[in-house]
Amino acid sequence: MQSFWQHHSVGEFPVPSGHLTCDVAVIGAGYTGSWLAYWLRNTGLDVVVLEAGRPGVGASGRNGGLLLQGPSQLLGQAAVQLGAEDAAALWNQTRQSFQWVAELAERHPIDFHVTGSLYVGGDPTEEPIIELTTELLNQEGIKASMVPVEDQPASIQRLGYDVGLWVPDDAMVHPMKLIGALLQESVESGVRVYQDAPVENILDGADSVDVTGRGFSLTCGAVLVATNCELPGGLDALSSCLHPVRGQMLATEPTDRLDHQYPVYANHGFIYWHQRPDGRIVAGGFRDMDMEGEVGLGLVLNQAIQARLDQLVIELAGRAVPV
Repeated sequence: MQSFWQHHSVGEFPVPSGHLTCDVAVIGAGYTGSWLAYWLRNTGLDVVVLEAGRPGVGASGRNGGLLLQGPSQLLGQAAVQLGAEDAAALWNQTRQSFQWVAELAERHPIDFHVTGSLYVGGDPTEEPIIELTTELLNQEGIKASMVPVEDQPASIQRLGYDVGLWVPDDAMVHPMKLIGALLQESVESGVRVYQDAPVENILDGADSVDVTGRGFSLTCGAVLVATNCELPGGLDALSSCLHPVRGQMLATEPTDRLDHQYPVYANHGFIYWHQRPDGRIVAGGFRDMDMEGEVGLGLVLNQAIQARLDQLVIELAGRAVPV
């Protein structure tokens, strides 16, 4: 099952063979592994990236393509849970990533668009959190604002959310093009990237780490595992620490322009959508319809969630749009 984003290839990389050596081995070439390679590329360390399949084939190539600042919850909620100072520090760390992506976009066509974003809430408990988030963002110099229902686009008003939060400098990016740009610059700086290289075992020795895979072996000083919940061989003992959950999305055929050209997310982040410049609507979420069932690593289509995503597109576009 291939996602819409994964129709874009990030390029071909060699398959490893024989015995390799390096200072640092990065296992996985999704978002995390590609950023690790990018930041390690000019350190003087010899870096090897091992990708079990093709870069971006996992969760990194199956997300919404939204670049939203802050932690997973609203900044106001993070401040309640962590304290205002720690929440602001976490938020500022995510803000730095915007600058890194913007710099990459100057050198590569990664479909990076600063559009702003709208969060809409219908839970009565959300309004004070949205108010606090707006206040905290304003304190950080971001001109966020609350958006009452009468000021929301008509298509969003039909969904029945009472209050919104406008953040003017959130963005969209093409996940696979971002990964491709990171790996391209890493390779150009000397990082060795291998595809079709599943790791079968990792053995931590006194002075080095030995990695073995199909048709290759590798000795290195350190291993960085960047594989989400897809553990490589030799790390099965960590499986009890992980709780893999699924998310479901769809991408439509190009259709008429909606009355809002920016990412929207709602219901505590469980629903999200945006329309791409080519007219496709990308929508995802509704995992909260089946929290216990949407667990695991299998690419399983939940028909009830799919039906709700189809309905969301109808509500937004005013008609059914082919997926």
